[in-house]
Amino acid sequence: MYCNIIVTRPFNQSFTYNVGLKKVKRGHLAIVPFGKSTEIGIIIDINVQKPNYDIKKVIKILDSICFSESTINFIEWINNYTLEPIGSILNLFLINKKIIEFDNPKEKKLQIHPKKVFLNDEQKKAKNLIKKYLNTSSKPILLEGITGSGKTEVYFDIIETFIIKKKQILIMVPEISLTPQLERRFFERFGIEVEIWHSKISEKKRQKVWHQSYRGDPLIIIGARSSLFLPFTKLGLIIIDEEHDPSYKQEDSIRYQARDLAVVRSKYHNCGLILSSATPSLETQNNVNKKKYHHVFLANQFSGLPLPAVHLIDLTKNKLERDHWISPLIISELSKCLQKKQQALIFLNRRGYSPLSLCSNCGYRFQCNNCSSWLVKHQEKKRLVCHHCGVIKQITNNCPKCLGKNTIKSIGPGIERVAEELSNHFPTKNINIMSSDNANTTKKIKLIIEKFSKNKIDILVATQIMAKGYDFPNLSFVGVIDADAGLFGGDMRAVEKTFNLLQQVSGRAGRAKQRGKVLIQTYYPEQPVIKSLKNQDRNSFVKQALKDRENFKIPPFGYMTSLIISGPFKSKLEKYASQLVKISNKDKEISLLGPVEAPIFLLRGKYRYRILLKGNNRKNLNKLTLNMLKISPKPASIKVVVDVDPYSFM
Repeated sequence: MYCNIIVTRPFNQSFTYNVGLKKVKRGHLAIVPFGKSTEIGIIIDINVQKPNYDIKKVIKILDSICFSESTINFIEWINNYTLEPIGSILNLFLINKKIIEFDNPKEKKLQIHPKKVFLNDEQKKAKNLIKKYLNTSSKPILLEGITGSGKTEVYFDIIETFIIKKKQILIMVPEISLTPQLERRFFERFGIEVEIWHSKISEKKRQKVWHQSYRGDPLIIIGARSSLFLPFTKLGLIIIDEEHDPSYKQEDSIRYQARDLAVVRSKYHNCGLILSSATPSLETQNNVNKKKYHHVFLANQFSGLPLPAVHLIDLTKNKLERDHWISPLIISELSKCLQKKQQALIFLNRRGYSPLSLCSNCGYRFQCNNCSSWLVKHQEKKRLVCHHCGVIKQITNNCPKCLGKNTIKSIGPGIERVAEELSNHFPTKNINIMSSDNANTTKKIKLIIEKFSKNKIDILVATQIMAKGYDFPNLSFVGVIDADAGLFGGDMRAVEKTFNLLQQVSGRAGRAKQRGKVLIQTYYPEQPVIKSLKNQDRNSFVKQALKDRENFKIPPFGYMTSLIISGPFKSKLEKYASQLVKISNKDKEISLLGPVEAPIFLLRGKYRYRILLKGNNRKNLNKLTLNMLKISPKPASIKVVVDVDPYSFM
């Protein structure tokens, strides 16, 4: 018998193999010869006609593993949506050849010992409404609630019903930094261990969880976006925590939006889906407005306290001292906070000590040789670093161009520099920093979070890593150093990202004991985003932002596909990019913009051009994209990345 098999290689086709007399099904995994090596694949068609060429025999059929029809349909949907080779899509699910090599563990038994938790009237109402929707409708549910409203406890109560039914539950988080705290809260609530899934777990752990999910064991997984591709067979509920977070968008290799893919997978598996956020994405908000999603809203903090008081510091009037980055008004508020034995968070979304080092004599700037970017100074590790390619240079005070002595100046602040300034004001206080540089493993993240939770840190200076759902009862004050940083640029989501980020950060203050206070430094106090933050008027921001999107016919009121064309030879790249545009059929319903140099024109030694396609029909947009790539022969030195529904425009 002959079968078509998809292998985990970047090919958008299946290959025919001889399976002999073995009884097989669509979805069975197989080990097959491929070139000079072997590959793992999935049987996609059975009983196919023998081709007119020699056919290789399958090495081994894995009888014990057969993907369900719903999983196969999901794989094929991702292939059609992302335009990535189906073999690459399959690799998301199979990961590597070793994943199948595992001694099946005993079935995981979940014996819960739920802790009685008090839900206020608003939470009870929300819980009952969600249960009603899950029982009577297949629509996704948006659980929106202001920061500190107790969204987690609401969906924990929902989870309990699925645990009793012995269903598999997936809780997706945007960053692995969130897993330790959520894992701890889960154990405190139910008295059971959960499984963790992200890129940092061991190979053995990865195999264990993969096989448990396939066997249909009662299983609760807290995972990053890749957890969506586990081979669940009894999936009952998907929860997407902080659904607005841009980290759900995969920007490397195969580009996808995990939140959107989760919506599709929930339909294929006929399981419940809850999206949870204090600041829902505009796409989700629009789906609520169109009645495609159910909406459940928590309007009050669980503590009963009002939201933190937000005040703006207008830096055009309250000017900063030279080489100082923190307003005296923030310093004053910090003093009051620390005198009360309370904690503070200072937010600046910029890693390192300073983003630019230049010569005061000749203007020379330390720039990366591989990327169109400046080298960031990291004072703590005494080095200059490119945050794109990772190149490292030693810090020097002397100019390599004009040879000036001690002429190199640090321009602008990063969190290290802000922490240094705070140490000068509060030398006896414990001041820590937190970013992806020093919190790059779950162990390190857990250590910092525990220290802050146990009041061993007085002031935490952090990047956006701290804006994602953490709960610290003694944190009463938040100071935002540069609120304007993300407002300007070529990103259509810039204002949304800025508003959500600052609202999330502000919401870390005053969640338990006392009302919080937030001070925001800005040069643009009249900017609509900043004004909406001050007035805590998210509705007006969402209304205006959706109106702007609709006027420009951009998502969620249109579709976009980006082509990123890169290579080592600038002239070849420019010629090929122009050629792609010329051969495109001039569909009146599709706008084609470019080619233009990418904002980061040189990245990791490769030049980059971008082409953007806009249209009102996804199928037509994908058809045109595939046609452009098919007709125009691509030189071997050039790489083309297709990004459907792009988030980054760099």
